[in-house]
Amino acid sequence: MSNPVFPLFLGSGRSGTTVFRNVFDSHSELAMTHEAHFVAQLAQQRSVYETASGFDQELFAADLYRNSNFVRQGIERSSVEQRLRLDDVATFADAVRCVFSLYAGAQDKRLYGDKTPGYVNHIELLAGIFPESKFVHIIRDGRDVALGYLDRDEWGPSTVAEAALYWRSRVSRGRDAGRSIGENRYIEVRYEDMVDDPEFTTRRVCSFLGLDFEPAMLQFHEKGEAFIASSNTPEAFAGLAKPITKGMRDWRTQMANDDVALFEVIAGDLLDSLGYETVSDSPSSALRIRARWAAAAWQARRLEARLQPMIKKLRDRMTAGRT
Repeated sequence: MSNPVFPLFLGSGRSGTTVFRNVFDSHSELAMTHEAHFVAQLAQQRSVYETASGFDQELFAADLYRNSNFVRQGIERSSVEQRLRLDDVATFADAVRCVFSLYAGAQDKRLYGDKTPGYVNHIELLAGIFPESKFVHIIRDGRDVALGYLDRDEWGPSTVAEAALYWRSRVSRGRDAGRSIGENRYIEVRYEDMVDDPEFTTRRVCSFLGLDFEPAMLQFHEKGEAFIASSNTPEAFAGLAKPITKGMRDWRTQMANDDVALFEVIAGDLLDSLGYETVSDSPSSALRIRARWAAAAWQARRLEARLQPMIKKLRDRMTAGRT
């Protein structure tokens, strides 16, 4: 018997993914986690659990509960360990299904899904592991996304140039992966469409996922206060306590002209291909140079981040060799 559909909502951060999550979590049959994160992280080391002698349930559970994002989903460790034993889990995929089934069952729901924006970087990996997965890529005008990042000091890009590079990278990577797995498993949805016509857009995603539309989904904001109170950054989700509202963030009135021009130099081609309006005239040589320097610095930081684990391992080995 096939497994029920496993929806994964993803995209660049600050793109409205939490609005979509709360809308679909309001469905009577679907329980959506809020950024559990662990699926892609542990999937990349699944061979550690799927050993020749069987699935290492203890190690899987231990790694699961080292993930603070998963822990906040509120699933008791003893329940996970018991379920893994009772189901005699033999694969990483089935272990993940057990965990999500517990989450859904705690809410008396039949289906489960996860909203983790960063999965946009792992679509093909997750599609291969979970044949029942379907991917909802939420896309928002990158200039509004940039404003959202600049409103937050704690995480994410801190300049317009970084935001443009980040948005372009994530959206492009998600679209490329979506084309590779096909339209039966991947859909792109504009945040702006949800704002303009919430019912039509929600019905469209419901149809893609094989769910019946329920009017109560559009009343998600009635549970918004509880969601905001449970967040580590409640100020970031203040808008979720009211219906979907236009104009919460608008680059046309809230972004300086120079910043709009810089963003469009870096990511204007993607804005164009997605059908978003671009407004800047031909950029100056100085602006082009500024964009190239920002891109070079960003790529250097990404390379450094990828090399850090290898450098640490090398230093640890050298230290151990001297003792």
